Amino acid sequence: MSAPVMETVEFSLVRGSDRDAFIEAAGKINDWIARQPGFVRRRLSHEEDVRWIDQVEWSDLAAAQAAADGIATEPGNAAFMALIDGPSVIMTHSKIVVALR
Repeated sequence: MSAPVMETVEFSLVRGSDRDAFIEAAGKINDWIARQPGFVRRRLSHEEDVRWIDQVEWSDLAAAQAAADGIATEPGNAAFMALIDGPSVIMTHSKIVVALR
């Protein structure tokens, strides 16, 4: 059986981006993310509006990778993707070994 996975994406916004516009765009892609096979939950946080952290829990690594491969090609996600500084992105996938509910 495959282990659940936490996808952690750290990034900065494009210089001059509006924080509130980004938060609105991030909320709008929730429906797309929630429809992806293996989705469990998502959290978006930030460090003083400088570094953002998007964490998505998936049922397994294959589900996480499939969603990561599709997020940028979904037209409804364009506003969200356009506000992220691509070179700043660091994405990791880690196995969840302990979880509290």
